[in-house]
Amino acid sequence: MRKTIWVMTSLLVITIANLGTYAQDKPEKPPQTSTVDAWRQAMPATEQPPIAPTLADETNVEEVTETPAAIEKRVLELEKKMMEAVKERDSATLKSLLADDFLLAGINIAGAKSDKTRYIDWAVKNLEIKTYSLDKSTVRVFSTTAIVTYNYKRQASIGGMPADGDFVVTDVWVKRANQWMAVAHHISSVPKP
Repeated sequence: MRKTIWVMTSLLVITIANLGTYAQDKPEKPPQTSTVDAWRQAMPATEQPPIAPTLADETNVEEVTETPAAIEKRVLELEKKMMEAVKERDSATLKSLLADDFLLAGINIAGAKSDKTRYIDWAVKNLEIKTYSLDKSTVRVFSTTAIVTYNYKRQASIGGMPADGDFVVTDVWVKRANQWMAVAHHISSVPKP
């Protein structure tokens, strides 16, 4: 019996020692990647959009917690600020509101620049908004992300040609380093009855 206890105790000590050694020798796990990261890696380098700031870039910034109501109010203010910047052809304000990895949908703008740069260049040079209104805004808040949809009516011209119309807009805002940035913009014409 003593011999069995001694053997089992010896095996237990050896196992514990091996586990300690294994834990010290175990290589670190690579950081987890998201589906978006995998998608970016699969794209040719010439077609990849700029990479958004990582958490490591934001480590020195203390995150400020906001209530959903405060986020909704803030994002709607930013929407109005963005629309005024488009109307006034204010590229500096647009640059400050749009993330570097901003994506554009619903507008076909040719060029090799990023969507942020192309959109700002196009809006400043081609889009002349005389009047506009934003109605029926809806904001869905998810801690550091807000999705805004609204009806957008404008009297405008693009490259001197009339471009009046009714549209539905969806914008996605993400909070990075305590700043809300537009990361996506989609606009669709409302079909006439």
